[in-house]
Amino acid sequence: MNLTRPRPVGQNKQGLSDDGGGNDPSLAAAASLLAAGRADAAWVLCRPALAARARTPGWLALAGRVLLALDRPAEAEPVLALAAARARPDEAADLGLFTLWGVALRRLGRVPQAEPVLRMALRLSPGDAVCHSNLAAVLRALDRLAEAEDAARAALALDPGLVNGHVNLASILMAQGRPGLALAASRRALAAEPAQAEALYTQAAALQALGDLRGAAEAWAAAVQAHPNDARLVFGRANLDLARGDLADGWAGYGVRLAAEPQRFRAAPALPAWRGQRLDGPLLIWREQGLGDELMFATCYAAAITAAGSAVVRCDPRLVGLFGRAFPGAQVVAEARGAGAAPDPAEGRAVAQAAAGSLPGLLRGHLPDFMRADFMGPDFRGPAGYLRARDDLVARWRRRLADLDGDGPRTLKVGLCWRSGLAIESRAGRQSDLADWTPLLALPGVTTITLMYGDTAGERAALGALAPCHFPDLDQRDDLEGLTALLSCLDLVITAPTATGELAGALGVPVWRLAGELDVTCLGTGARPWFPSMRVFRTGARDRRDVIRDMVRQIAGAP
Repeated sequence: MNLTRPRPVGQNKQGLSDDGGGNDPSLAAAASLLAAGRADAAWVLCRPALAARARTPGWLALAGRVLLALDRPAEAEPVLALAAARARPDEAADLGLFTLWGVALRRLGRVPQAEPVLRMALRLSPGDAVCHSNLAAVLRALDRLAEAEDAARAALALDPGLVNGHVNLASILMAQGRPGLALAASRRALAAEPAQAEALYTQAAALQALGDLRGAAEAWAAAVQAHPNDARLVFGRANLDLARGDLADGWAGYGVRLAAEPQRFRAAPALPAWRGQRLDGPLLIWREQGLGDELMFATCYAAAITAAGSAVVRCDPRLVGLFGRAFPGAQVVAEARGAGAAPDPAEGRAVAQAAAGSLPGLLRGHLPDFMRADFMGPDFRGPAGYLRARDDLVARWRRRLADLDGDGPRTLKVGLCWRSGLAIESRAGRQSDLADWTPLLALPGVTTITLMYGDTAGERAALGALAPCHFPDLDQRDDLEGLTALLSCLDLVITAPTATGELAGALGVPVWRLAGELDVTCLGTGARPWFPSMRVFRTGARDRRDVIRDMVRQIAGAP
């Protein structure tokens, strides 16, 4: 998301000298240097002025802008906060102080704090397109997409030629699942500024979402050529490479993911990166992403442990028991949680480290590698999966599911997870509702069990007798031992792309995955090579309810 820069300090709205504290030639010289792209030279003038306690709003605003231009937002933010506190409202408006301050907060990742600051900027300058555009960027980061779109369109209504207004609108439309409109908006930005990095990213991503893989590949290549050091663009191209089955280039580009999206990925431990060799001490394998990705990449763990000789596996605390049984050749420890929490002492014995997402690039460079027994490891049981639920819990759940049939014939037990538990606006409208599954819920001979965590009472109540069976005593979010036992007893799991589906696949339970977009993790195939028991039903341009009806016909055995 692009944050629009406010007007240069040193000029008011009319372009006249306005230093917020007297006509200072040093201030004008520094502002000219910054306008010429020489932020480092401008700082040479700003630093002694600040050291001499130059505290006029003009000097503080300029210093803040220079520090932002030098990519030093942590230093810029307190300077701009002080400037905003000292300036009169008209000075703050002319200098763009609250916009600058909001930009600094956003770049520091303090997005919720940036919103009220930018709203103050709008109160001071309601007709300033730049203020609206920056607010749009922040609302997009907060996943409040409808409000973000309104702000971006307000910016463009005030200034139809504002490049970053089109850039921000394109990103918002893409997040809303409207790639056609996002493509048009990104191209309007690129028509004015052909090398605009964010617009290049959105253009390529939109083409990819629209299914134009050739066009997307050309767009990613052009974007990376224009910005070869932009990790986000390299990462975007890598995901398309993986989606097309080009594993060699895909895994190579996937290595920049931490630099591309630092807010999403955990930081690497201070140990040498493992390159696949035998070690003279344990390898630390650590989770870097969410639970679903961890379960997917853990299909590589057994092979990594065998190759390295020994390992410490750091995992989500909910997986310690499951991973302990799956990987008896490793010491499994829980990831430390909370500020200042110390890692497990076992991690101190490790001599090298490998992120979970780095293992496929080391061990699965080609699709046939997913089928080789030596890559599965001695504990991988092929289609049966690499995880095993506790026998005592499995026996208990078998009895509970059998009780659902009473004295009647045995019914097919189908688990249903109809949407992700991550309730964010950017996923709204792209996932199914429980009511979409009425053809399955009404199918004779089938008992449907909800696999959703969170509050689904309202949705279930709306369906009355058709509602799926719900077990309120099972914490499906945090009791993964109990959930895996339930999953192990089901005949079929039908799910949106969720960690629950990955867990079922890791158990070897038959899984049908309903996906609406090009799935990178299919690696150019029509399946999920990670999980042999999983089938993928992709909606593409079809209405998901038509795909659901196809699923139901297959369950019913209809031609």
